[in-house]
Amino acid sequence: AWMPRVRSVRRSAARLVLTCLLLFSCIGAAQAKSKAANRRTQSLDREVMVKRAECEAALKGDVECLTTAIEFDNCVLRCVSHRCYRAVYGDDALEDGEVDTQRGRTFRSCSRTELRESKQRDMEQVRIAAAGEREDNL
Repeated sequence: AWMPRVRSVRRSAARLVLTCLLLFSCIGAAQAKSKAANRRTQSLDREVMVKRAECEAALKGDVECLTTAIEFDNCVLRCVSHRCYRAVYGDDALEDGEVDTQRGRTFRSCSRTELRESKQRDMEQVRIAAAGEREDNL
């Protein structure tokens, strides 16, 4: 009578081990996916920062933007992404001494999304052009 019980215990142990292995492999895959997404976000953040630096350099000579430091910041944000600036700040621009962390995060997120979408459109245009060239060569 004890033999069937041993088999049952062994089967249960085997199922438990398989379940744990499956669980750990799923967790590992999720972490790898998360790291890849984080790298993409960091890459987009770098590109947004480069765009910001380009805008700062371009606006150094703009008299309208140089009236105050905060007005310069508003001009730079508009230059980085006019659409995101309108969506996040709208008619409520940053004021002297104001630090709005939440809107700043929202603006960065919007800018990353806009950049990502722009890259996707560019890649789609490249694919369409390549497909057209292949058809022309046939």
